[in-house]
Amino acid sequence: MKRFVSGAVIILIMSICAGPGMTFESFSVPKPKATIEGFDIESISLRDITFLFDVGISNPYPVHLKLQDIKIVFFIDNHQLFSTNTSGGFVIDPKKKRITTFRVNLIYSDIMKIIKTYGDRDFLSCLADVTIVIPLPDMPGLPKSVSLNFKLHKNIPAIKPSVHIANFKVERPTLNEINDAIKKSGKNLADPNKIHGMFNDILSGKKPAKIINPADLDLKLRVNFDIVLKNETRAQLLFNRLDYNFFVNSEKLISGNTLDIKREGSTSILRISNVFSSKILGKSILDAFMNLKGNFSLTGYSMLKFPDSIKKEPLKLNFDEKGDMSIR
Repeated sequence: MKRFVSGAVIILIMSICAGPGMTFESFSVPKPKATIEGFDIESISLRDITFLFDVGISNPYPVHLKLQDIKIVFFIDNHQLFSTNTSGGFVIDPKKKRITTFRVNLIYSDIMKIIKTYGDRDFLSCLADVTIVIPLPDMPGLPKSVSLNFKLHKNIPAIKPSVHIANFKVERPTLNEINDAIKKSGKNLADPNKIHGMFNDILSGKKPAKIINPADLDLKLRVNFDIVLKNETRAQLLFNRLDYNFFVNSEKLISGNTLDIKREGSTSILRISNVFSSKILGKSILDAFMNLKGNFSLTGYSMLKFPDSIKKEPLKLNFDEKGDMSIR
C-alpha cells in the first residue's frame, strides 16, 4: 500500500538527515512569495494624499502562514518622511495566495518641513521602501522567517493652497416673490410689505423686527459668491467642475456643482450661483447675515488630470476647507 507523506514531514526528515552544514537553500525548498499587485494614489485633497498598496502573498506549504510584519519607509526627494509598521492578523491558507490592501496617508504640511524648495516645485519624487517579513514553519533547517523588499516610485503633485470666499452676496427678495411664497404657504401671515422689510433688514445686516419666523415661508433666495483657490507652488490645478456642499456657521446652506471656473495665473476662481429656501434660516445662519460675517465650510470634490507620471486617469481631488468669510 502506498503511503503519502506531507510536504512538511518531508522537509523535516531532510533537515534532520542533512546535518548542520546544510541550509534552507540546499534543498531548494520553495519559499513564500510576495508581490505588489498594485501601488497607486487612491485619493488626494488640498491637505494630504493617500496611497493604496495591494500586497499578494503566496504560501507554498501545507500549513498556515501568518504575516509577521510589513514595514514601509517613505522618502520624498531622498529625504525620509516617516516609516510605518503593520503586523499580525493576516493569515495565508495552505497552498493559497492571499491579497491584502494597505493605505498610507501623507500630510502635505509634513512634506513642506523637509523640502526647502517646496514652493518652487510642480511635483515631488516619492519612494516607498517596502519590507515584508513572513515567518516560516517551526522546523529544523528552516530559518525563522524570510524578508522580501520592494522599492516603489511615484511622483506626487506639490500642493500648497490658500482658499477664501469672495463677493458673497444674497439677493434681496422682491415684493412679488414674497406674495408668491405667502400664497404657496396657505397660511394667513402678516402684511407682505412688513415681511418684505424684515427680509431686507436681515440680508442688510440690520436688526429686524420679528414679523414672522423665516421658516414659515418657502421663500427662494439667490446667493452668489466666488471660491478663490491659489496654489502657491508651480503645480497647475486645472479644474473643469466642482461638486460642493457649502456651510455657514456649521449649518448647510447649499449644495450643487459649478462649471463656471476661471484661471488667473496660479489662481482658480470658481463661481457659485445657487438658491436656498428661507426654511433653512436657523439661528446660526441668521447670525452670520446680521453680523455680515461668519465661518464657512466647503466640502466636495473635483476631477483633475495630472501628468501621466502622477496618474494616467483623472484623479479625484477632495475638498474639506474652512475659514472666515464676509457677507456683502
